Amino acid sequence: MRGGAWRSAVLGFAVAGMALAFLGVEIGRLAVADPERSLLDMGAVGIGVLALWMAFARLNRHFRDLGRLRETLSTWRGRSASSLATDAKEDEAGDLARAAAEALRHGRHGESRPGERLAGVIAALEEPVVVLDDFGRIDTLNPAASAHLGLAAGADIYDHLSRPELFRAIERAREDGQMVSALLRRAQGGEVPVRVKDLGLQSGIALVFPAKAGEAQPLLSGERRLLRPNARPVHLGDEDPLLALPMVSLWVATATGRAEEGPVVAVGTVRMVGPRVFRSLSLELFIDPGAPIPAEGSATHGVTAVMVEGARPFAAAWPVIADALRGCAVIGWGVDAALGTLARACRDAGLPEPEAPPTLDLARLAAALDPALEGASLEQLAAAFGIATERRLGPFAPALVEAELAAGLLTRLEQRGIATHGQARAFAAGQAGAMPE
Repeated sequence: MRGGAWRSAVLGFAVAGMALAFLGVEIGRLAVADPERSLLDMGAVGIGVLALWMAFARLNRHFRDLGRLRETLSTWRGRSASSLATDAKEDEAGDLARAAAEALRHGRHGESRPGERLAGVIAALEEPVVVLDDFGRIDTLNPAASAHLGLAAGADIYDHLSRPELFRAIERAREDGQMVSALLRRAQGGEVPVRVKDLGLQSGIALVFPAKAGEAQPLLSGERRLLRPNARPVHLGDEDPLLALPMVSLWVATATGRAEEGPVVAVGTVRMVGPRVFRSLSLELFIDPGAPIPAEGSATHGVTAVMVEGARPFAAAWPVIADALRGCAVIGWGVDAALGTLARACRDAGLPEPEAPPTLDLARLAAALDPALEGASLEQLAAAFGIATERRLGPFAPALVEAELAAGLLTRLEQRGIATHGQARAFAAGQAGAMPE
């Protein structure tokens, strides 16, 4: 069935034909008074009728060719693109047919569609990657996600992960314009860390889980898993190579903005191995302080009452934090004060006080490398060692800045000949024997 354009054209021709017919009748009435002039007028009307008929025939053939092209394209799977181009006539419909043939040729043998390219990219990644559509359905996932997470295309992600927590993570990713980390509750119990990236309007949401494809145990079912278990023991030796040392940067915020007082409201960590920073192995955890957050505290660390709304209390969050720190040397600017804050929070929550892990204080290391940096803030140290901070958004940005600063300091220590964990701690403490001969 032909469309509205055909019906409009036929209506126009009908109106034109009726107008010519009316002119013919009027000319016939005037033929008695002036036969010669009426003969000329009738000839003009006849030419108009002939032109109208030729235009109608041409338009009819044009729409018939378009219909033939539509039928051919609807059954193109049974034909080759070259035969489609060969059969096309030398007219407008033929030009469309040849253009369609070229598009089909590229579609079959040329570049793949963007969705296919995205699937090809994530299939090569070791970490499980899931791409969601706007309704929370799994649109694309790689083999690692299928095997490690037990997911399938078309499944509803909210059957596996907490809807409110994932919503908040997606909103943060859209506001920041970059990938953000979150810790989400699973429908089967327990928690799982994830990195969230907004791919743009109607392009979906990417979820990256910090786990390798070789780990067979599913993250979203079975026993609780958080981060990959650390192979190192809790107590690290002084002879461990500094460039292979498992480390974790630690940032802790309290409601007052001061480490020595106030309940904990947020904890951020980023995993490292020597100078290598693993952004996907990070922890960004809001904690319900059980009391309002003063405005001066929010002004200091950027954590507001809205952010901690619905978060777990410290007693429920501590096992997650302890898992993130276990088996690593803890590094940070003022790291001893941050660990002291966590120990105080454990006492206030009635939990056993944690065993103190080995630490590396970035402020002391930087001052040992350059005495002019004594007493410098984290932002000043980052600027001194060329660490960009303007793109680090959100309250958890200090944890990543600390990790990147640590990577730069470790490189400087290696250049100074400081190669082991023990030498680095002694150098930070200002011991004369820390420097090699």
